[in-house]
Amino acid sequence: MKLGAPILLCMDLQQEFVVPGRPWADPEGEEIAEICVTVLRAAREAGWTIIHSQLHRGGPMLDGQGLHQSIPGCEPKPGEVLLRRAGISAYAHPELDSIMQGATSGVVMIGFSAPMSLTTTLYDAEDRGQPLKLLEEACGSAEVGDWSAEHTRGLCIATARKLNRSVTRDDFADVFGVRIPHEMHLRTLAKSRLRLVP
Repeated sequence: MKLGAPILLCMDLQQEFVVPGRPWADPEGEEIAEICVTVLRAAREAGWTIIHSQLHRGGPMLDGQGLHQSIPGCEPKPGEVLLRRAGISAYAHPELDSIMQGATSGVVMIGFSAPMSLTTTLYDAEDRGQPLKLLEEACGSAEVGDWSAEHTRGLCIATARKLNRSVTRDDFADVFGVRIPHEMHLRTLAKSRLRLVP
């Protein structure tokens, strides 16, 4: 871990959440994964601390046949932190809390799955008073019951905004100096924003 460097928390960048037909796959998963790859590459180039939080195979949302492998382009590299956890929240791994206590330059979270891992991690960070924010354009989701992935993504983003824990692509560039190409845009995110604005 690089002292004083911003942290990129990569949540569940695993194929289970991208491959069509899987129970927790986002219909826009490939596009969101592409954004995550771009953000991860830029954060590496900028010297950020990279933390990968991944679900154990056989744990929640990943049954014995679950695709636990990393999304291509999002594989942990030597020197990066890899935390495999059994619970939903990133904080289910006991080492994350102590790592986050040393975060002095901010923490940005990207990845999957909005209705489960991302939202739970946001609440846990709020409980601990730790400086974690969700990058809206890199928020993968899933269908839950009658709720579409678009709807659950919107709820996660709305929660992050209510907690003052969201950043957009432009915020990310202004605050952290990492630029996400503007041609990367989610149609479903645009629709979610229309519904969330009062």
